[in-house]
Amino acid sequence: MAHFARVSAGIVSDVHPVANVVITDPNGVEQESLGQAFLADLWGGDPADYIQCSYNATMRGAYPGVGYLWSGTEFVDPNPPMPEPATP
Repeated sequence: MAHFARVSAGIVSDVHPVANVVITDPNGVEQESLGQAFLADLWGGDPADYIQCSYNATMRGAYPGVGYLWSGTEFVDPNPPMPEPATP
């Protein structure tokens, strides 16, 4: 299962799962552009608004949630967890 984040003005508004068969070309190679075109046809918008991401966070930084930021290369949590205070 592939996942795509819809990004507008650098902010994630939705994350959509897409079956691998949708993004696989006739040669058996997964193509991000096929998923982008599929989602743009389904939900509207520019295909470039849909950025493939990884549920396992193995690509593009982190698995994004709504409100995450898109830097152009990776997804960033806008509210990272605070570090634990040092223990004496």
